[in-house]
Amino acid sequence: MIKVGIIGANGFLGLELLRILSIHPKVSIQKILKRENDIDDEFTHLLSLNLSNLQTSNLSDFHNLDCVFLALPHGFSEEYVKELIGKVKIIDLSSDYRITDAQSYEKYYKSSFDANLQKNFTYGFIELKLDEIKSSKNIANPGCFALASQLTIFPFESLINNISITAITGSSGGGKTPTSKNHHSIRSKDVFSYNINQHRHLAEIYQSFPSLLDKLSFVPLSGPFTRGIYVTAHIQSKENIDLNKLNELLKNKYSNMPFVRIQSQNKLSNVVGSNYCDISISVKDDQNFVVETCIDNLIKGASGNAVECMNLMFFEDQSLGLKEMLPLYL
Repeated sequence: MIKVGIIGANGFLGLELLRILSIHPKVSIQKILKRENDIDDEFTHLLSLNLSNLQTSNLSDFHNLDCVFLALPHGFSEEYVKELIGKVKIIDLSSDYRITDAQSYEKYYKSSFDANLQKNFTYGFIELKLDEIKSSKNIANPGCFALASQLTIFPFESLINNISITAITGSSGGGKTPTSKNHHSIRSKDVFSYNINQHRHLAEIYQSFPSLLDKLSFVPLSGPFTRGIYVTAHIQSKENIDLNKLNELLKNKYSNMPFVRIQSQNKLSNVVGSNYCDISISVKDDQNFVVETCIDNLIKGASGNAVECMNLMFFEDQSLGLKEMLPLYL
C-alpha cells in the first residue's frame, strides 16, 4: 500500500483528494494535517471515514510516509516543502513550483522565486511529460485553466498560426472562501470575464508551448455553475487541413491516454465528477478549425490529475482508483 498524507485537506481540492484516495485500492491515508477545525466536525459527510484519528499538528509525522499531497493556496507550500523534501515524495497542487523561469514567475505571480526548491519539481502535465513523471520524486500539479488549454493545444501545436481561447469555469475554481467574485450566489446568474491575456495560468501554457508566445489570445470567463471548465479554441492553421488530418493528430497524441476521450460534440455534464477530458473538433475551412475541450476543474483539473501522477510515480496503472469515477451527468 502507498502510505499518503494530506496537508490542506479542508479545502475543495483536499476534499476531492480524500474522496478519490479513500476508494483507491493501493492507498492508505495515514495522516492529515490538523487545521483550526476538526475535519469531521467541519465536513460531516466524511464521518464514516473516521478521519479525526488521522489528524496531527506535527509535521514530523509525515516524514515516514510514501507520498504527501499539498492542497494549499498559492504561497503557502514553501514551509512544508522545506520540511518534507527528500524525506517523502511530494505532489503540490498549488502554483508555487509550476514555473521554472524566475522572470515569468515574477511577472504572473508577483512574488519571489526559490530556484533551489523549484529545480526539484517536475511539472505534472501527464500527456506531455509521462516518462519524466514516472521517475520524479516531486510533482507540481498544473492549474485547471492551464491544463484544459494545454490538452487543447498539444495535438495541434505544429499547425498553429494563431489561436484564440475562451475558457469558462465554475465557481468552485475560486476556492472555499467566498469573495465578491466567486461567491456562488453572485455567480449563479451571471457570466463575466477577468484577467484577459493576463491570467497567471498563461505562464504554464507558454512554458509548455513557447512557440505560442505572440500567437495566443486567452479570455477566461466566470460561469454560473459550480464545477467544470469548458474551453473553445479557434485556431488558424499554417497549412491546409481537413477533419481527417486533425483527428489523426488527436489520436496520435492521446490514443494511449486513458482519460482523454474524442467526442463528436462536447457537454460539460459528460465529464463533471470524473477524471475525463473530452475533446471535439469542427472545421470551418481548410485553414481554420475549432477545438472544444472540457474537464472537471476539481478532478482532472486538479486532484484527479495529482492522483494520476501518484500512480505513475509508484509504477501503478495510471487510471487506478480513477476509472471507476463515472461522470455525475446530473
